[in-house]
Amino acid sequence: MYVLDFNVLIYAFRQDAPQHRACYAWLNGSLTTGEGVGVPSWVEREVLRINTLPSLGDLAAPPQDVFAFLYALRKHPAYQLVEPGPNHLPIFEDLCQRLGLRGNDLNDAFMAALAIERGATLVSTDRGFSRFPGLRRVDPLEE
Repeated sequence: MYVLDFNVLIYAFRQDAPQHRACYAWLNGSLTTGEGVGVPSWVEREVLRINTLPSLGDLAAPPQDVFAFLYALRKHPAYQLVEPGPNHLPIFEDLCQRLGLRGNDLNDAFMAALAIERGATLVSTDRGFSRFPGLRRVDPLEE
């Protein structure tokens, strides 16, 4: 199973992004082969939030377009919502303590802990995830 970071879905949605082609191809390929693509609910929220930011000006997407994208993904049998389970908090705590993380770094540790707990591979274009011991990661831009 794969767990997706929000940047992959943002790039897959945004046809104007230089990363669009690689992320869209990776997502489409993974959904088509049925490997299991897990997405936390907060990732869907971030995809909506970031793509509709008023600061993007004319590049901001209409919310209904982002919702349509998310609904289309949810209809796919290989797509599933994933949330932290009972072992998430101790894994999260261990990562934070081992790496001395605070502040904004906690978001990445939270996501890494989810993938580790599920025995999944995290899919992200953020190379910062490579610092987490025990985390398997794939970057669609490097494939």
